[in-house]
Amino acid sequence: MKVAAIQMNSSDSVSDNLNLLDSLLAEASQQDSNLVLLPENFAFMGHPKQLVEEVMEDFNDGPIQSFIADKAKEYGLWIVAGSIPIKNHDQSKSLARCLIVDASGTLVSYYDKIHLFDVIVNGKTYSESSYIEPGNTPVSVQTPWFKLGLSICYDVRFPELYRSKAYQDIDLIVVPAAFTAETGQAHWQTLLTSRAIENLCYVLASAQWGKHYGQRTTYGHSMIIDPWGEVKDLLPTGNGVVSSEINTELLAETREKFPALSHRKIKIND
Repeated sequence: MKVAAIQMNSSDSVSDNLNLLDSLLAEASQQDSNLVLLPENFAFMGHPKQLVEEVMEDFNDGPIQSFIADKAKEYGLWIVAGSIPIKNHDQSKSLARCLIVDASGTLVSYYDKIHLFDVIVNGKTYSESSYIEPGNTPVSVQTPWFKLGLSICYDVRFPELYRSKAYQDIDLIVVPAAFTAETGQAHWQTLLTSRAIENLCYVLASAQWGKHYGQRTTYGHSMIIDPWGEVKDLLPTGNGVVSSEINTELLAETREKFPALSHRKIKIND
């Protein structure tokens, strides 16, 4: 089967972003993809105040979620919808929720971003916790083809997430992201490759790229990496699609010949 990752330069216009996404989903479908990953913040890359006051939706009710369900059904795709701002008990903050929708448009599962990007990079302060409420539960999903583990952007820096009980026997890690240009250039591919090698699985990473609302610049470089750390497809910049077959025979062969996961001595119980 084939997976794809969509790369976008999302703006602060939800309608413009969804129109762009529609064309990219059509492209992924034309490439015979079965499952498509969208980047973090695919529907909105703008000011946090606007996100909280105008964009975030009630769970299972809103134009962004309806769009994803409709397009999954239209194109016959499983869609892993990067992150959508979803209302929670604290109306001043949203959840960054990744939805997994099957080819009939039915919600299969969801994951709320656990690790929030509260850092200083080159003198610029990022504070996701000021407008996002963190999740607390690792999530994996059994698809018709393989088991995938869910994560979002900054989560990729925390390898223990991928060793939790929920992630046992995963075949594919998904990482929708909006990495900054600075941290992306320094760390992005290294982190993704590390997660693939140490977990003996594929990694599918979907990224934002370019300048957003006159402020933030993201790194791009959406890619697919196999269990041996080889990059199968890569898009440095520009709107587009990367895709690759998931070779389950390679997965099994790599794990049989290099059974590092069975050699673990320190267990994580969460």
